[in-house]
Amino acid sequence: MKIDVLVGFDQFWSALKADIASARQSVLVQTFAFEGDAVGNELAAAFLSARAPERLLLADSFTKVVLSDRFRYSPANLLNDDLRREARETTARIRELKQAGVGVRFTNPYGFTPRRILSRNHKKLVVIDDRAAYVGGINFSEHNAAWHDMMLRIESKDVVDFLRKDFRSTWSGRDCAARGDFNGLELHALDGHSNRNAFGRVLSLIDDANRSIFVESPYITFPFYERLRTAARRGVAVQIVTPELNNWNYFGGYARLESACSEIDLRLYQGRMTHLKGMLIDDEILIAGSSNFDYFSYRVYQEILAIITDPDTVSSFRDRVVIPDLANAKSGDCEAGIAARQWLGIQMKLLDAAFTILT
Repeated sequence: MKIDVLVGFDQFWSALKADIASARQSVLVQTFAFEGDAVGNELAAAFLSARAPERLLLADSFTKVVLSDRFRYSPANLLNDDLRREARETTARIRELKQAGVGVRFTNPYGFTPRRILSRNHKKLVVIDDRAAYVGGINFSEHNAAWHDMMLRIESKDVVDFLRKDFRSTWSGRDCAARGDFNGLELHALDGHSNRNAFGRVLSLIDDANRSIFVESPYITFPFYERLRTAARRGVAVQIVTPELNNWNYFGGYARLESACSEIDLRLYQGRMTHLKGMLIDDEILIAGSSNFDYFSYRVYQEILAIITDPDTVSSFRDRVVIPDLANAKSGDCEAGIAARQWLGIQMKLLDAAFTILT
């Protein structure tokens, strides 16, 4: 098995474009967001020129209502000419793909129940023939491509078979929970219902850490912070990298409050948004994939979660993500009053209770 750590959209797209061009059987692409901008158009062009007879594109219904991180139907955006143009171009691109024989479907249509509203398919997954697969955090939109992010390219027939099966299950409208154990790689397909079972493994790994935990993610929340805080208090060196320029400001404040309650070393990534998701435990175990270490992934999103012990991949992640990203991050200002900390805890308990009742 060979795993390549691809940091940034350019590295990811360079490898994927070559794989799509050389595919002879199938190109299966699943993304959270597909937008009719320059990046979406590049993917569409690659689909249209591919020689593989089977070409399928899956995107979550989220991308029908949110473009460029903006809700299309808010009063402020209803008359936004740029947003309306991008919506038209996205529709035109999808129509063009379908007319050329590319299958296009959207997961998780919105409904009127809390679960139909909140449950999103957050996977980013690509399967090329029977020889390569990609998992990670990058979507096909300009704003996402501009962020700091990561994908893993995996060459292994067994892994590809596992991920192809998951793609086809989602394509047929079924969200399945599955686990695959490979040499140095453990994969979890999360169905949005039983996620806590798989994440129990992650929480146990945090609890068993002896020396260090490095986490990079933009949206870390309960219950992960509680375990990280406990680990820091028993002497584990816990470092968190999260963006100073977060596209969801709430999470930046959350990170500061949580770190103020603990011995966690919070670092704020500088210059641009980091959307990268990775956790390195004791320099031996890497947790990556599409999942953020947040409550939505923990409870209701469909995700791909990878737990990697392959030494080469762990070393590559350390060299290509941990070292440079810490160098590009400054210490966070983590001061919070007792009232603010207590209110944060109440918010998390209320959220957990609401999810338990409503979903």
